[in-house]
Amino acid sequence: MARTLGPTLFGDFSYVCTWLFLVSVVLGLGLPSVSTREIARNSDCATPVLNSSLLIRLSLSLFGMVFFNVLFDLTPVGRSGIAGLALAASLALPALALSDQFAAYVLGFNAHGKFALINGTQWGLYLAGTGIALLLTRKVVSVMAFETAALWFGALGCSFWLRDDLGRARIAPRAWGTILFLLREAVPLAITSVLGILSFRVGIFMVYRLLGPRETGLYTSALQMVESMQMIPLAITGAQFPLICKVVRNRARLSGIFDKLFVTLAYLSLFVSALFSVIGSRVISLIFGQGFDSAGHLLIVLVWASVPMFLHQGMTQVLIAANRQRVFVLESVVYLLVSVTSNVLLIRKYGINGAVYAAIITESSLFGMHLIFTAPRVRMGLTLRRAVLPLAMAGSVWWFGRIWSQDLNSTLLSVVVFATGTTLLFGFPYWFYHRFWALPESGIVLSADIPANVVNIEGL
Repeated sequence: MARTLGPTLFGDFSYVCTWLFLVSVVLGLGLPSVSTREIARNSDCATPVLNSSLLIRLSLSLFGMVFFNVLFDLTPVGRSGIAGLALAASLALPALALSDQFAAYVLGFNAHGKFALINGTQWGLYLAGTGIALLLTRKVVSVMAFETAALWFGALGCSFWLRDDLGRARIAPRAWGTILFLLREAVPLAITSVLGILSFRVGIFMVYRLLGPRETGLYTSALQMVESMQMIPLAITGAQFPLICKVVRNRARLSGIFDKLFVTLAYLSLFVSALFSVIGSRVISLIFGQGFDSAGHLLIVLVWASVPMFLHQGMTQVLIAANRQRVFVLESVVYLLVSVTSNVLLIRKYGINGAVYAAIITESSLFGMHLIFTAPRVRMGLTLRRAVLPLAMAGSVWWFGRIWSQDLNSTLLSVVVFATGTTLLFGFPYWFYHRFWALPESGIVLSADIPANVVNIEGL
């Protein structure tokens, strides 16, 4: 899409999508995580949870459609020429709400296959819709319309697969107590989600307002590369979340699970960061085209934000499972203050590079706060020491990559060879850790204690 639209139109598209994502998460109220947790703890409550959560999500989505258009038509958020783009985007809000809540529902049963099917269908159709749109038109509003239609096809398809569950939910009596319970539990997560997204997206907003759509397109191209990597920790932590909910009151078991989860995310994030800090410029050119070449130097720095981003995902799941999501409000206020302050100061001084520096500082602040609140529940000191080795390896790759950067990026073959070598460098120590060095408590989680359909942490 970026290659077809060019930096300026892609900047407008990314700006509207950023607001769409923000509004969608605000309207979600943190209900997916709370729904998954409650169903994992007691599957008997699944039908009333599905009934109540869908009622809340769909009602708020309809309100959100109106709000989104008012936001772009009548406030300084919008600008001339993008109101039609905002209208097309707003129509996707109910579809996003449905698929999001369906995925949370099946994950509560540890139905990872259905979870993957729902997300794969939704975003696979979104990708197909984008591709078809770009083949037929270069108008950015038409592209958004095709994507919105694809999201609705995905949501309707998921509704068909879950028609029996939806049928039971439809005829179930309205449980106002369940609705109030879900809202009460989800409010801290909702506040956190809003502040968290604002914190990470402040850079886009400020670059758009201060530097214009072209610079926003360049910055967003690098940011999207980093955000796409976030699917890795989301998939891993999401798969382990039901198990964490079951063992959260047993410190030995939780420490074993958390140790493997944290170290796995450390190896993955440091591997990705070290690799892209060397070949990021080449990757940007290959994916986005020559018009985005200047975004390459942004990616090779911004990619290091993925390290704290990966790691705090695992700690987030532990805190939610322990019903400690209320601390997220405090964290998110600090997170937002750090983001706004660093973006204001650094963008004005360093331009578009300032947004990159601010993103790394902001993500690191959230990681530090999560560390403080999670440490009393697990053996954090030992786990952190296990992450020293991948950190040292990442530093070595970055150092040698800087020295040989020109040669390593000279041909596609040299990039592939370097990527393969880096994979082996990180892969063997991780295999050794997983095989011989993991905390022994992780093996305490026995089939007698957990139903057979729960995936053991050994599957990581």
